[in-house]
Amino acid sequence: MRWTRTASSNQRCPLQRVTSRRSIPHRSLSVFVLLAVLCAACGSESAYVGTVSAKTEQLVAALGCSGNFVPHDLEHETRGPGAGQTMFDGTGSGVAVADLDRDGLDDIVLPSLLGETSVLWNEGDLVFRREALIKGRFRQVSIVDIDGDTHRDIVLTTGVGRPVVFIGDGLSTVDGFDRIELAGFDMLAYSLAWGDIGGDGDIDAVGASYNAELTSLRRLNLGDKDGTIVFENTEDGYQIERLAEDGQSLVVLLTDLNDDGRADIYVGNDLATPDRIWHGLDAGWTEVAPFSTTTFSTMSVDVGDVDNDGDMDVFATDMHPMSNDAATRDSYIEVERDMAAAPRVDDVQQPQNVLQVAGGDGYIETATELGVHATGWSWSGLFGDLDNDGWQDIYVANGMVADVLFSHLPNNTLVEPNQAFRNVEGSQMVPAPEWGLADTAGGRGMAMADFDRDGDLDIVVNNVNDPARIHENQLCDVGDAVEVSLEWTATANIDAIGSKVTLITADGTRLSRSIDVSRGYLSGGPPTAFFGVGHAPGPFEVEVRWPDGWVSRAAHVEPGSAVELRRDSGTLAP
Repeated sequence: MRWTRTASSNQRCPLQRVTSRRSIPHRSLSVFVLLAVLCAACGSESAYVGTVSAKTEQLVAALGCSGNFVPHDLEHETRGPGAGQTMFDGTGSGVAVADLDRDGLDDIVLPSLLGETSVLWNEGDLVFRREALIKGRFRQVSIVDIDGDTHRDIVLTTGVGRPVVFIGDGLSTVDGFDRIELAGFDMLAYSLAWGDIGGDGDIDAVGASYNAELTSLRRLNLGDKDGTIVFENTEDGYQIERLAEDGQSLVVLLTDLNDDGRADIYVGNDLATPDRIWHGLDAGWTEVAPFSTTTFSTMSVDVGDVDNDGDMDVFATDMHPMSNDAATRDSYIEVERDMAAAPRVDDVQQPQNVLQVAGGDGYIETATELGVHATGWSWSGLFGDLDNDGWQDIYVANGMVADVLFSHLPNNTLVEPNQAFRNVEGSQMVPAPEWGLADTAGGRGMAMADFDRDGDLDIVVNNVNDPARIHENQLCDVGDAVEVSLEWTATANIDAIGSKVTLITADGTRLSRSIDVSRGYLSGGPPTAFFGVGHAPGPFEVEVRWPDGWVSRAAHVEPGSAVELRRDSGTLAP
């Protein structure tokens, strides 16, 4: 791995990159230093010596205003092998979004179950140039700078073997990616999460296996390569710790759930297998059970601040029919039979979505109360402020195809519309059919990003047996936005993954986001904190809690701007 360590007597040594600094994107950016106050954390009483500077860009006004989201097909289609599709084919693949060539525009990577993984280079105005990266059967895709050289890399999982890693060099072509094998990075991973365990300035990973598919392939002798495995990056390579010996894990997150400044692990399990959560503590990983109700078959997990109180809330999806009418019951008849035969190992797991709202006394499950518990056979469910009113909404991708389970339906396919819910000041989640997001293409992986840099969130979905699609945000009369990205220099965690970013308005309202690159089902978005701010007057203050616990505060952030906060390595004063 291409980094060295520098000495420091007061904390674990930050990683010192030995490659050159990245170039500034082609668009004109003004550079200035913001007033920044940095405080020591992690038990240290020393003062931080350093600066936080900013590159700022005014977002352009949206050109289209149709009042809804407008779909655009992409040059990619995910299909299973052959004419028939098993349950494992129907589960589809994910999608990842980030700026691969650092030209200021987010690109897209779409894996497939049969055929080519597509890299879609964003050339502006929602025009994408496609290149094929690799041919094969892949599940999750991640875009993350593994080696800390400022060039983002691509990692694909197969579910039945070790992850496939492509190291990038920042060029706007797939020729700039070299396939490598990371020593020690070996497990039968279905899902992967990325973060900075311990805040020591490098990128770690947590992998989880889906043993149902492994068993179907008669891979019964798995050794120690399944379950939940932590790969902590050290100067001597990966330190490996196996937290669970098996699993039915469709999703794993590495994020700070309890707001203590440390990364935690959330593993969402399918097939009546309980979810598992570990908090990161000084003594190591400690398993906890913070929820009184969880999903029965967890398909997707995301974290966000649904009530604007600064805490991270949790939304997990399951398979609960949208209604109880005769046609819906007939569609789910085989599903209901399977559910009736499934073992009930506890009273905690329930076959529905859950929305865990964090508070001082723990979590309260509110999905039923807010009306987001029954969204169909649901895959990715994500938080995102889609109308820029300052409150995070929810969007859920739906559908399934399976030869046996849905043999009584046309094309063996359960067709269900995706579901969008508008957050009304944290107290209601109101269905939003007027947004035009009730697509029936059969979504699986999903990500949100501002692809056209017009200050609102667009949505990309990797469908099954239909083209992948971007849903362009053309809502009218929406509020302003602030987009915040981070750069943590002199470390190998250049994007500061694991940070918590809080935007503070003039009236003291605190809107919080976490910098996570693994979200939803087998997917990941850009390392950016997106804030809708409604029509609140600026300027705003932005507070960042960096992965090592340091807190910086930057003032004079205006509505309608994209800001990159750059933190130098700094030192700890005696």
